[in-house]
Amino acid sequence: MRIAATLYRLVTAGLLGAQLFFAAVAAQVVFSRQIAARPQGDPLRVQAADAIGSMLARLDAATLAGCALAVLCAVALAREGAFGGLRAALLPLLAGACALGSALGTTPAIHALREAGRTADPAFGRLHALSAGLLLIEICLLFLAAVRAADPALFPGPSSR
Repeated sequence: MRIAATLYRLVTAGLLGAQLFFAAVAAQVVFSRQIAARPQGDPLRVQAADAIGSMLARLDAATLAGCALAVLCAVALAREGAFGGLRAALLPLLAGACALGSALGTTPAIHALREAGRTADPAFGRLHALSAGLLLIEICLLFLAAVRAADPALFPGPSSR
């Protein structure tokens, strides 16, 4: 049980860190104001957008895998009775659903509009806002999961069993 609890903690906190790093650092550095100010179709702007899209695809894949692992850990802990029910599985399950929506819907649609040269289209802006919103929701859900996992009353600590 300690392994499942530790793994849940590591996965939720690790994914939270990855999400925060992507949003606050990677995306801001790669697609800086100077790059964003370049005209559409500029090779540096296209390269930056491709890099961000590639990073987001990898982040979505990692989030899906990590959330699946966290859900399995929560279920294992619930089965052993050491956890407050299956509620712990809900937060990473919802975060994984957001990542799935991003990976299968939002990100490919953004990429298709970019490829078609339609970045000035209002649909592009809406999809970009949706993508940012999904990422923010994932961050919030993973934050709550990580905070909840830190409560020793809910998860077995190193000295249990």
